Amino acid sequence: MGNTETVENTEAPPRPGRGDREVIIVGGSAAGLFTAARVARGGCRVRVLESKPQFEPRPRTLIVTDHFRNQMGTSARESIINEIHRFELFTDGRSAQVALTKPDLIIERSRLIPALAREAQQAGAALSFDTRFLGIGPNARGLRLELESGGKHEELHADSVVGADGAASRVARTSGWPPIETVPLVQAIVRPPKDCPPDTTRVWFVPDDTPYFYWLIPESPERAALGVIGEHGSDTKRCFERFLEKKQLEPLEWQGARIPVYRGWVPVRRQIGNGEVYLVGDAAAQVKVSTVGGIVTGFRGALGVSQALLQNGKSQELAALRRELGTHWLIRRALHHFEQKDYSQLVDLL
Repeated sequence: MGNTETVENTEAPPRPGRGDREVIIVGGSAAGLFTAARVARGGCRVRVLESKPQFEPRPRTLIVTDHFRNQMGTSARESIINEIHRFELFTDGRSAQVALTKPDLIIERSRLIPALAREAQQAGAALSFDTRFLGIGPNARGLRLELESGGKHEELHADSVVGADGAASRVARTSGWPPIETVPLVQAIVRPPKDCPPDTTRVWFVPDDTPYFYWLIPESPERAALGVIGEHGSDTKRCFERFLEKKQLEPLEWQGARIPVYRGWVPVRRQIGNGEVYLVGDAAAQVKVSTVGGIVTGFRGALGVSQALLQNGKSQELAALRRELGTHWLIRRALHHFEQKDYSQLVDLL
């Protein structure tokens, strides 16, 4: 539906005044709702399109750095369910402990999404449920979106569109971005071992199973999330089940996702006719690939795109995020080739 052009920076042509501008955000993800609240507070008309009939995010236990507190509003902070003050690292019979200066935070995604939705609505954003994005193209003023809402075909018009619809983003695909590589995350809720304090996260490096790692993240003294990221779904599940059995842990419930793999900066803006399309969060692979964590970096990407939308394309946050993601990519490239002897030496040094 129209030609697209990649724009390496986010400088944008002059645009209507904020109060006259219509910004549509596709996807009620954490990064999308965070963007909606920021842009609505800046004076733009904002609508969030969510394909599901209501927000029913699948539960997933996440660990984030303390920076999350500074990023979030009061209601989103209610998603914090535990604090981590120490990491225990294991490999090949060796172990090490790392104390944190500032605690990491354990958050529950199923609490975070509704809290962010409330903040977006309080800022003035409108939420449209049961609305599926189909395609995008130019019109005289900006952009024309094709939708399916309640089983009916509809069109909406916007000056700017933000794709916040995940790693398999339809907005990205229909706007001309190449697909993003993903890896499988498998996680099970278990009862934590009796010798694991509730303020301690455990990490196991088993390079024969995965170039990433296994983790045990306590939610409380009674519940913890045991998880792994691999490279191939069937192999990852098989290794994970073997690890569960080895640790004598019984899964109470299962969680899973496909996580984007950062392979280099994804330009976040494209011009389509007189309109502009941005990507945030997983849609732009804004994931810290050393640990494959995307919440805090996704929010930073959302903040950067919000700045660009409100400041005629200018954003210092996006430049800083690009540097940070690049640093973590270099770390991951090194870790990805680690063998058992390398992890053993690393843990011995700690």
